[in-house]
Amino acid sequence: MGERIPLSEEPIAGRDAVDQYDRGASRYMMPEYKYFVRKVLRKGINSGRVLDIGTGSGLLAIELAKVKGCHFDIVALDISEDMIRKARENARHAGVSDKITFIVSTAAALPFADDSFDLAISYASLHHWFKPVAVFNEIARVTKETGFVVIRDNKRVYQNPVWKAAIWSVSRFMNRRHRENWPKALLASYTVPEVREILGRSRLSGKVSSDFVFIDLCIESPRKTEEAPAYD
Repeated sequence: MGERIPLSEEPIAGRDAVDQYDRGASRYMMPEYKYFVRKVLRKGINSGRVLDIGTGSGLLAIELAKVKGCHFDIVALDISEDMIRKARENARHAGVSDKITFIVSTAAALPFADDSFDLAISYASLHHWFKPVAVFNEIARVTKETGFVVIRDNKRVYQNPVWKAAIWSVSRFMNRRHRENWPKALLASYTVPEVREILGRSRLSGKVSSDFVFIDLCIESPRKTEEAPAYD
């Protein structure tokens, strides 16, 4: 797949950049947010304290908070103050502000006690982490032994000419920010073997698989599947 090209560590900042990110995420990634939530619910998880790492404009956390019949106490964090402001605004508009606490924090040094969460989730954030082993260690520390972890991200396919042509074809319909940054995100992402190797150097256990089209890399800790709450 070619060599990984990391992104800069700078957070997304400024009203225009954040608004473009939020509009693009709302339009293009909502099917993945819903897929992510269904994956959680299929594990029989319908309550508990949840940590969302790299929440961006908060849309995944909001989608989880909206599920009827579930009782989640969600803490969502991001390193960008502007993103967190937008996430709070989105949560107010969705009517779930009382279910989510948004904070500014780095994932490599989580400000929580050991065994604080029943569920830890992260979507399209892994490729931004400059110290992924440290983040995995922190996730293992703050998640209960009986808890569950789901981390989903891009898979590095962009340097494959067939995938590159397909991605450029799709990106023509995106807004400017997503059109410019999606290829960069894919080049900064990992392959499944790379993530397995990184995970093996951390204290976080789990399986790494690929089960979606573009946002295609998933880390899960094991949990028995039970009946899931209804969700559309």
